[in-house]
Amino acid sequence: MNKILTLFLCTLAQLSAAPLLYEGFHPDGEHAESRSGWITGWHRLAGEVGSLPDGLGVPGLGGTKGALLLEKKGEALAQVGVDMSGTFYGSFRVRTAALTKDSLLGLVFAKPDLEELTPKTATVSLIVKGWRMDHGLILSNGKAAKGGEGAPIEAKQTYVVMFKVENPESGPSSVQMWILNKDQMLYHANRDLTEAALNRAALGSLEGGVMQRLQLDAKNKSKLELSKGDVVACVAKFNPKAVFDEIRFSKASLADAAGSLVK
Repeated sequence: MNKILTLFLCTLAQLSAAPLLYEGFHPDGEHAESRSGWITGWHRLAGEVGSLPDGLGVPGLGGTKGALLLEKKGEALAQVGVDMSGTFYGSFRVRTAALTKDSLLGLVFAKPDLEELTPKTATVSLIVKGWRMDHGLILSNGKAAKGGEGAPIEAKQTYVVMFKVENPESGPSSVQMWILNKDQMLYHANRDLTEAALNRAALGSLEGGVMQRLQLDAKNKSKLELSKGDVVACVAKFNPKAVFDEIRFSKASLADAAGSLVK
């Protein structure tokens, strides 16, 4: 009986740590471990939407083959099949072949019935590089938290964007976002990948730091949640060959949202 109970508890722990929403963009689209938690595949919203056979690898972290490719003001979206309320965590990987003053690059989640889906109309927009800005920003329901400190992203480099969303019963909802380069991601993943550790880290491009760090408190009583049927979109304006990969949402922890370590 004790063995059965132990097995049950171990299985339950594994299930609770699994990402509720995961997209690895495997080229065949049907790979058993390439995606979970979605109602639909990815659909073109604007520009040109394609795929790459290889993913955005980060040394020390796992992942699947394949990635999403956006060109000529590309936008792609998919509907989620899970509910994400309360506190949840997430991450995605991103790279762009070139950057201009007008480049805008980010991931957003929003209600499916918007007349026009833009970073300004989305529930939450996690912008890695803002329009006519060097740094990133967070947008939500008409409110913005702009960056201005730390190191801007560079073309042809892969970055991991980590975030935490909190929807407390009392007080405003909030979003924290951290942008890390590959060396920083591996450094923190091998030590203490928590919001406290990332908030203590120095801003900049050095190994033990974080590139950028932002936080937004939502307006009024707005809830920053994802419901079944909502959409997640990858957006790239004036970014030739922008690539997105390894999108994860988890209820377990920031470390779980980053993906598995590979020794």
